[in-house]
Amino acid sequence: MRFAPPGALLFVAAFVGACAETTSGPPVTPTTSGGPPPPAPVGDASAAACGDGAPLTVRFYDSGQALAVLLTLPDGRQVLVDAGESPRRPCAGCKAWHERVMSGLRRDVGARGLDALWITHQHSDHVGGAEAVLTTFKTALYVDNGLDLDKTAVIRDARAAAAATDATIHVVDPERPASPIAEGGSVRFTPILPSKWTAGCPRDPNECSIGLRVDYCKSSLLFTGDAPVEEEDAWDLRGEVTLLQVGHHGSETSTGPSFLERARPKYAVISAAKQNEGTNDGYCHPSAAVVEELTAAMGGPGAKTVRAFDATNTCVRGGTDNWRDVPASDSLWVTARDGDVVLRTIGDGTFTRE
Repeated sequence: MRFAPPGALLFVAAFVGACAETTSGPPVTPTTSGGPPPPAPVGDASAAACGDGAPLTVRFYDSGQALAVLLTLPDGRQVLVDAGESPRRPCAGCKAWHERVMSGLRRDVGARGLDALWITHQHSDHVGGAEAVLTTFKTALYVDNGLDLDKTAVIRDARAAAAATDATIHVVDPERPASPIAEGGSVRFTPILPSKWTAGCPRDPNECSIGLRVDYCKSSLLFTGDAPVEEEDAWDLRGEVTLLQVGHHGSETSTGPSFLERARPKYAVISAAKQNEGTNDGYCHPSAAVVEELTAAMGGPGAKTVRAFDATNTCVRGGTDNWRDVPASDSLWVTARDGDVVLRTIGDGTFTRE
């Protein structure tokens, strides 16, 4: 396992691994009473100046009922937020979803590798692909919440792969909230966390999600993982958000009215599988109410519709009732309908789809 040397600039976060009582993954040296040395910056921290037209690109892969998003920064650094589904999960579609993500990463990441892999929480549809990512692409930094909430060993496999491939392992949680990813000129990374874990964590891994805000000049992105309303409401969002990763695949458990009122997104993306596809046959995402509330918050419907489930009813496997085409904002994309969603900003407060 590789540890970052002392004396580096641009980081204030403690380099802390998961302690024995919270993780069964590879051990990481705990902090001392005097505080740990700051980790070294990840990647080249030079970045294009604001307003020079250098793009920041966001790739939401069509990962089925999962999440995997690749950021390519103006300075060339690459950060992956979540890694999609495990190919070993015994579900219809899971292996194909995983290979779709890996194929996209092989195309987009290239020989440079990843500067960081950020795992929002322990569920297989977010961390399941991490082992393959880490063993396929040289990755400088691996980040998760440090908790051992995994019944299927995918988080332990991810941490073991990070250690075996010499990635720096870093924990972000309410006690260690600083960003381990270097600011690069005009790009700033801010972990979004409650002041302490909400009551449902660790029982519900969704409620232990570590959000990530990315600011580039006048543009901002917010990744929420599967954070439910209870955690969303405990977050300091650090201002409004230009582009929102809609929480929990558009489930009614996330994206509450108070959160939307504070976030006020201009653009949003839901990563979810199609109706009755794979694991979504038992989840029925996205929720029609969430699509409607997002659309209202984003200025009303346009020419598009989104296939969504009326979550006032019970999701029934194989069922076709209670699904409908919901009028939606033209600035709301859904991977089930749109496939890979690739968005670009030059930091001017707008995103355009490639």
